[in-house]
Amino acid sequence: MNVELRNRLLFGAVLIIIVGTAVACDVANGSRWGIFALGLAAVLLGAREFTRLARVHAARVRLAPMILVSLGLVAEAHLHPGGVLQAMWPESAARLSAQPVVPLLLGAGLLWTTLSQMASRAPIERFFANVGGTLFGMVYLGLCFNQIERLAILAAPDDAARGLQLLACFLVAVKCGDIAAFFGGKAFGRHKMCPAISPGKTWEGFACSFAGSVGGTLAICALFAANGASPFAGWWQPVVWGLVLGPLGAAGDLAESCMKREAAMKDSGRGAPGFGGYLDLLDAVILAAPVAYLLALVL
Repeated sequence: MNVELRNRLLFGAVLIIIVGTAVACDVANGSRWGIFALGLAAVLLGAREFTRLARVHAARVRLAPMILVSLGLVAEAHLHPGGVLQAMWPESAARLSAQPVVPLLLGAGLLWTTLSQMASRAPIERFFANVGGTLFGMVYLGLCFNQIERLAILAAPDDAARGLQLLACFLVAVKCGDIAAFFGGKAFGRHKMCPAISPGKTWEGFACSFAGSVGGTLAICALFAANGASPFAGWWQPVVWGLVLGPLGAAGDLAESCMKREAAMKDSGRGAPGFGGYLDLLDAVILAAPVAYLLALVL
């Protein structure tokens, strides 16, 4: 076993323990504090790496507005029923959640970023890149993790933990697809999928990702059903869930590869041994998150 694979397995096990502990605490306490803390941590860890990648072409990406607006978007999800802020201040949260908080936060971020650029020593230097890169970071991190938090607090009339089950299904679908693509590509990969973006990706690995995503979703749903509750009513919903979210996880991976190749960097950082940076861990779930929330509403 090479060093990279060993580090990946060890760090992956640590992450599973951390996420599993947070979810278990939420289930035991009937709250979502663990998921809320993980969302805030993901934004904080990912923002620094995003700024590092973006600075190749956007020399003055504004870290402060990107972080604060992204954290605000994560918190906005918990203004809704089932969220921790709604549980703490139900009347205030209800009034706020009835307002367009998300566009207001993004609008405030745009204003802050634009004024900061105009007040800099070189206001017109890379104006589009600096302002656009900062706004992209708010959407890429803040808005997508807002959707992950919204997914986690969804509840069915007879199952308050449905949101946590859906979150587990989401993570399993995306990550099992990613793992199956990695090992399937190593074993069977012959035809390059998109060498200009990621030379290691193959069509054979991509095909294996469907089996991993669907199989992982069916397995965890069977585990939930064996314990008396499942987030889906039938067998076909988990299949659709896996078939849709598996490719979107691969698309998120490729999107981050575009960022890294433009920045001429192999990894987004060094904080996650065996994986690279934290964005290398999060990339697959980010683009798939809005679609997962939509699927949760219609399936």
